[in-house]
Amino acid sequence: MVKNYFFKSLLIGGLLAASFVSKAQHDPYYTHFRFNKQAYNPAAAGDKVDYICINGLTHYQYRDYNDKTWVTGTEPDPNGKVITNMAPETYNLNISTLLKLDKAGRNKVGVGLTFIDDNIGFMKTTTIKGAVNYRKPIQGQFGYLAFGLEVGTTSFAYVNPKFKAIDPGDPRIPAGDGSESNLDLGFGLYYHQARFLKVLENFYVGASYNHLNAAKYSFTVPMASGARGAVDVDFVRYMYLTSGADWNLANKNWKLEPTVLVKYNPKFQLDLSMTALYSNSLRAGLGYRSAADALAIIVGYEKGQLQVGYSYDITMSKIRKVSDGTHEIFVKYCIPISFPPPPPPKFRLTPRFMGKGAY
Repeated sequence: MVKNYFFKSLLIGGLLAASFVSKAQHDPYYTHFRFNKQAYNPAAAGDKVDYICINGLTHYQYRDYNDKTWVTGTEPDPNGKVITNMAPETYNLNISTLLKLDKAGRNKVGVGLTFIDDNIGFMKTTTIKGAVNYRKPIQGQFGYLAFGLEVGTTSFAYVNPKFKAIDPGDPRIPAGDGSESNLDLGFGLYYHQARFLKVLENFYVGASYNHLNAAKYSFTVPMASGARGAVDVDFVRYMYLTSGADWNLANKNWKLEPTVLVKYNPKFQLDLSMTALYSNSLRAGLGYRSAADALAIIVGYEKGQLQVGYSYDITMSKIRKVSDGTHEIFVKYCIPISFPPPPPPKFRLTPRFMGKGAY
């Protein structure tokens, strides 16, 4: 009873906190955040025993957002060219599996590997991290609580910057490449319950803390003046709170999939989605992202171990005048793995003495 009260309070508290939002972007956005939890919570890594699950995601935000500063700036350059595709682009790949610690399969360990490549203008952030979590069963096999840790490396870089300085030769304007890599740590909690409040199935609530060590980056790059200058970047710690479930309707062919993601960095952001799944195969719904002022249209398809999804974000801010919206593609496939049983033991009689007289 105490455990149920704790998790209900955690969920309600997260929903109340979500009323305060901000407009800042450091970590990537994921419209399919319901199906991509490993990217921001190590306790969620590992889907199924005897399966290796791979999911990939591409997120093209504010598509066709170009930089025309060289063409239409305060001092236009007659030879200037439009710099295309300056908007954020994110590529994410997750690989995970679930391992049994005992023959009964009560205690399990989830392990995963995550790759994230995030590009914003001339800045590039690349993360490679491994995740491991221990799952403790609760109420028999009815639910479990997972404790997860992630360890990896994140690099921050300037890649071929083409800034146009107001003052030519400004020594503070990067004009060349530079990068640095640092240790990146995080941890998370994840609770799953097969049935919740009598009407919800596969209920979950998770919390995670990313960039725990708040790495500081300092490197030099060529500057517009021709000298080398220092670049100093401090990573921001990120807190995530997510919850969702399957809500079965009276018509057994349909179920709803409400999901909420709250982010704090150190201001609140809120992502919401509500999708409907028909006959366990066709998916459609809507999403909302406060930080980017976007309303998302989500569609998808599932069959067996394959899942695909697509979303289109309609930008509701003035950026929509110079952008073609946001596109995201999600693909997941779980590969069955099986190990053949060991061969039956073979017994051989070995003589006590070899050669003549052996018996």
